[in-house]
Amino acid sequence: MGKPDDDIEVIAGQLVAQGMLIQILMSQLVLLSGDRGAGVRQALADGVGVMQRNPNMRIREKFGAVKTLEDALDTFDRVREAMPDS
Repeated sequence: MGKPDDDIEVIAGQLVAQGMLIQILMSQLVLLSGDRGAGVRQALADGVGVMQRNPNMRIREKFGAVKTLEDALDTFDRVREAMPDS
């Protein structure tokens, strides 16, 4: 096992890649689904509230979870705005 700083950098890189994957998948849902991803978008929005109210998570955990979900919502909205029929 590497040094703690090395481990943190590996995890940070994984999180960046996961964020990119989320954005790609969100874009595809908006572009390909009949409802332009409305159901998934609502589930993400609901998930933000669930994370914020979760008593078993620490404040920084909640922040990270909510930020990730909000980034996915932002991707949804940006892709929708860029669609020709919006």
